[in-house]
Amino acid sequence: MKIKTLGCAALLAAVSLPVWANDASGELMSAQAAYRQALQSQNKGDSKIADLQYKLKNAEERRQAAENDISRYRAELHQASEAKIAHDSALKAAGERLDAAWRAAEQAGVLTKQQ
Repeated sequence: MKIKTLGCAALLAAVSLPVWANDASGELMSAQAAYRQALQSQNKGDSKIADLQYKLKNAEERRQAAENDISRYRAELHQASEAKIAHDSALKAAGERLDAAWRAAEQAGVLTKQQ
């Protein structure tokens, strides 16, 4: 009986070996697929991070350029406003002088009312 049991056990082991090998092979393939998937996800994540870092750097450079433009335009606007004040003042003074000269010329009879 013992021999019969050993024979059955050996037979079961022999039959189970290919099944176990199939399970091991299947597990290996599954593990490889999972590893490839994880690696692919990591690579996509790394690429996305690199792309976002590049975009952020560009945006910061554009912002700095815009801030430089804003500072320059403010300075130019201030200068133009100061120049306008000076021009307005000069125009007002020239207009007052012209009005005074006109009245003086009329009073002196240099100009007639028709001119």
